[in-house]
Amino acid sequence: MRRPLVPKVLVAGDANVDLIVPFPRFLNERRTLVEYPSPCMAGGGTCANTAVALSRLGVETGFAGTIGCDQYGAYIRRDFEREGVDTTYMMEDPDRNTVCVFAFIDEYGERYLWGWPRTDQAFKEIDLRRMGDGWLSDTRWLHSSGMAIVDDTSARHSIIQMFRAAYERGIPTSFDLNLRVDDGKLDRSYRDAVMEIMKYSSYVLGSGEEEFYYLNPRDDWEDSVRGLVSVGHVMIARMGENGSKAFSTEGETGCPAFHVEVEDTVGAGDVYNAGFIAKRLAGGSLGQCLEYGNAVSGYTVERKGARSCPCREDVELFIAEKRPKPQRG
Repeated sequence: MRRPLVPKVLVAGDANVDLIVPFPRFLNERRTLVEYPSPCMAGGGTCANTAVALSRLGVETGFAGTIGCDQYGAYIRRDFEREGVDTTYMMEDPDRNTVCVFAFIDEYGERYLWGWPRTDQAFKEIDLRRMGDGWLSDTRWLHSSGMAIVDDTSARHSIIQMFRAAYERGIPTSFDLNLRVDDGKLDRSYRDAVMEIMKYSSYVLGSGEEEFYYLNPRDDWEDSVRGLVSVGHVMIARMGENGSKAFSTEGETGCPAFHVEVEDTVGAGDVYNAGFIAKRLAGGSLGQCLEYGNAVSGYTVERKGARSCPCREDVELFIAEKRPKPQRG
């Protein structure tokens, strides 16, 4: 029997299906003429988006997580197989529901998200016993997201254990904060889980002003980030149109964003993560990794949806065309 693909990067966490549902459009003031745009379905989930983006960039990638034995779970499996993401460590649970996220789009382009079903959600479960021990020897990089650990479930505890095991073995790890803040506050147990994972994270990525502050409140959000830096733990702040910046004990490095016409920012951070990881695995400096992450994200936001992320050749062409030319004289 042929041995399954050995993933260089293992992404552990959430996978779901996105169902994009545009609102009906009224074509006259009396609202007697109505256009009903067709809904469309796509793979989604913060970790699944990163896994697919990595695979498109030519990185051997595997996904660890749980789906239900339902039509949405079947869709996710087919999607991963089509994208070349290894599913050796993806588990099915007949008692759990694969989440479908309904994205209702109004006439102004604003999105209103609703996940369904609301109970027994499959992505909240990861059973390490079913995964066995092989994942650790197969993995050269481990990545996950805060979305998978919001609730006190097996996914939270398993991801913490996976990060601890990988970090202690010297395997690089990265964690995208993806914080879920409720009324300006973080649930205490959720915050504790995030801080625990950060202890075993080589790289922590998050939105500059919007996330790091809640973990270490300071008047200046950059001081919030600096207070989280320690030896072996690099903080990466994504800043949208202002680019991205790395904070480490060796100093700070920034990289401007590429100028793009934004179509859709869904999944921009997820695919940035993939660009950063891919370049780091290839031996890139922190500055080069920031630029590559910016490029993957910039390419994607010019198009609709996170799954419009580029292949390696697309990124190289994008950088060649969009990188600012050096000034003469």
